Amino acid sequence: MANPKAPPWKIDPKFKQKLTEEDAKLIFEEAEKAFNDSIETSIRILDRNTSLLQLVSGILVGLVAFSISRWEKNFYFDSLLITTIAGIVYFFLLGLLFIFPNIKPKIYVLPGTQPKKLFVDPVFDTSKENRVLHLYMIKITSLQEGIDDNRALNNTRWDYYKKSLNFLFYSPIFLICVYLLMNIIVK
Repeated sequence: MANPKAPPWKIDPKFKQKLTEEDAKLIFEEAEKAFNDSIETSIRILDRNTSLLQLVSGILVGLVAFSISRWEKNFYFDSLLITTIAGIVYFFLLGLLFIFPNIKPKIYVLPGTQPKKLFVDPVFDTSKENRVLHLYMIKITSLQEGIDDNRALNNTRWDYYKKSLNFLFYSPIFLICVYLLMNIIVK
């Protein structure tokens, strides 16, 4: 689960006094790069999870087909059929609990600032020379909030992806253990 939302970031007043329009423009450009990276990262996460879901779906289809074929030939639960059923449950839970939630639509902060956040008194109560600087500060603050929100969501999604990879990696060990155990139990 994600941590409770932190209070919004504010520009320190001591920096506001020293900030020039050129400084603000540079900071804005860098913040925009970091923000865009958070959006691109979400796309990478989605692509990787989609590939993982395709792999797990293929494994599930193969296991289900094998178990049906095995059942039709023998009509009893031998150790191989039980292992296959355990594999079906394992991979189904992997997909259901870790992969599928990660490909469902997520609400990301998107580029741009709503006009209602730009048409505010502090911007227009200042001199014309300071207006652009105030607009930059609003945009920078807005970008920082978007970066924080998007990265928190991306971190959660990366955690799910890593867990999925771990479960996928250890699946052969699980299946071997089930098979060995069933060989001992089912005789």
